[in-house]
Amino acid sequence: MAGAWALIPVKPFALAKTRLEGLLSRDECAQLAAHMLLDVLRALAATPLIEGITLLGNEPQLAALTAGSGARLLPQPAGMDYRQALNEAAAALATQGVRQLLVLPADLPTLPASDVRRLIEGHPGGLSLCPAARDGGSNALLLSPPTAIPFLYGPDSARRHLEAAQARGIAARHTDLAGFARDIDTPDDVYWLLEQRIACATLAWLKSSGIRDRLRRQQKDRDS
Repeated sequence: MAGAWALIPVKPFALAKTRLEGLLSRDECAQLAAHMLLDVLRALAATPLIEGITLLGNEPQLAALTAGSGARLLPQPAGMDYRQALNEAAAALATQGVRQLLVLPADLPTLPASDVRRLIEGHPGGLSLCPAARDGGSNALLLSPPTAIPFLYGPDSARRHLEAAQARGIAARHTDLAGFARDIDTPDDVYWLLEQRIACATLAWLKSSGIRDRLRRQQKDRDS
């Protein structure tokens, strides 16, 4: 069974999760982003089919936060759009011998290693895509070769990635795996996360920081 290399774009934490401002403070948004990344790294580390991990971004805390994870850090070139940076990173990894590339976001705190394994084991080649549950986004792209299609993130990207594969004559597989379905972007996503009964760094932090109880009180007041 062929493994895959993981590539994760990481937005600077100070700029992350802006749609949650109002529900969370700016510092809390930054800490949320950091803890969710740790959960994604945990899932990947527990998957033997993951051959390595590259984090693409310029977050100053990345080196300290991910020390011991084995992840490689790749700075995003100044002034370069993250989609272009992903394309260049994929091309560079291909030249280094990577044959299958898994691109996923850093905000999937409930992702289990079992879903990562299922995605890779079921990959027939070309493109395997796991969509976001609600907004048409692409929460996992498994590509062989890594440069099979260009990255087209943005509105309705799942459809556009599948169309790009079709246009190139590349086999494309759409698969629904619950662990990839729910990224955390909106207040509704956070309230959904609070109801999950799993062990993860993000939920532990939300509890220990008092944020979970605060948000539940606010939700109760709102619903009363």
